[in-house]
Amino acid sequence: MYFGRIPRFSPSFSLKDALTSARLIAHPPEDAPKVQEFERTFARFIGVKHAVMTPSARYAFYLILKAHGIGPGDEVVIPGLTYFAIPSIAVTAGVTPVFADVGLRSHVLDPAAFEAAITPNTRAVVPTHLYGTPCDLDRICSIARRHGIKVIEDCAQSTGARYKGLRVGSFGDAAYYTFGLTKNMTTLTGAMVTTDDDDVAERIRATIDAGAPAPLARARKEAITGLAMKVATHPLVYPLTLHPVIVLGNKLGDDPIHDRFGEPEVLYAELPKSFQQNRPRAVQAAVGLQQLARVDGLNASRARNGRFLDDHLANVPNLTVPEYPEGAEPIYMSFVVHHERRDDLMAALRKRGVDTTTGYMNDCSDHPLFPKFRRPCANAAEIKRTQLHVPVHPSLDERDLAHMVEAVRSACLEIGRTP
Repeated sequence: MYFGRIPRFSPSFSLKDALTSARLIAHPPEDAPKVQEFERTFARFIGVKHAVMTPSARYAFYLILKAHGIGPGDEVVIPGLTYFAIPSIAVTAGVTPVFADVGLRSHVLDPAAFEAAITPNTRAVVPTHLYGTPCDLDRICSIARRHGIKVIEDCAQSTGARYKGLRVGSFGDAAYYTFGLTKNMTTLTGAMVTTDDDDVAERIRATIDAGAPAPLARARKEAITGLAMKVATHPLVYPLTLHPVIVLGNKLGDDPIHDRFGEPEVLYAELPKSFQQNRPRAVQAAVGLQQLARVDGLNASRARNGRFLDDHLANVPNLTVPEYPEGAEPIYMSFVVHHERRDDLMAALRKRGVDTTTGYMNDCSDHPLFPKFRRPCANAAEIKRTQLHVPVHPSLDERDLAHMVEAVRSACLEIGRTP
């Protein structure tokens, strides 16, 4: 039975992951052996010497800054289009975020804008492989080396993506990843740091080991949520359950998915203690190992779907599709289109059964949280105004893709005929 109702995402969390979670939460083993196994396996997967599991990506970024001795008086170049938590945590560490613009269609850091943002105080740059698209790492790393600047790769949306055949996260001085339920692989909660630097890895590991273990109740809650979302986004279930809820929520001015997975945008006056009291558990590592064995296959499905959308939406009137830096091998964590009447397109697609979202990324270069650090980033502002995330997840089949392409085409034509 085909209902023509397509969810914006489908979690990678599986029934096998749920069973593993239930078993290890009910009878928790010693954490260290399984966590260390996951770290070693992840390091081999990325192609680096060290991987250290952390409670979150933002804490991972904080620890990387501290491990490199980057602090008050130092500047870090960050893309204008990013998640608020990264510049926020830089401020918490006493570091000045200096925003640099991104490519209008690539959405990732523009190397020329990065170079123009460099001052004598610049200590690091954060090339963010946004939406699963690798940055132009050759140019960025070359510029950074010339100026003695550390490269900290943001791989939060790009686990497994490659640039010129090598995994992102293996090019810079360090990298961080995150494994929430909506990412292309999950450990329920948690993140990872990768690096080839022995001293950096040792400092970060010592800090993590000194923390208290994460409460199992949080892993239990995320496992239940992950399984519920997996069931709710199943093709036979979604049209009759979650889709009507989303439609009703939209009519009331709400977004139930965003409300569940979003968070308030805040500055941290100091590092929250909760960051330091969530040492990763064996259950997270065990789920991570299972997910890591599948992530290349899931990414291949995303890439297949993304290339189909690249080809079939390229000539839709008034719609702009992404482009990718030379050498980038994107995993299509998101497929982001642009339209001058984005909200109208969103509503028209919803009528056709296609759930979309404007996403969580913001133009942080002109954000109320960072008034002292405003720096014009015209492309980031334009992207924020016009971007729309179209479904590209691995659960889509050929019929879904064909329906979605036709929905986008007809919606754009409909919008074009109305004032």
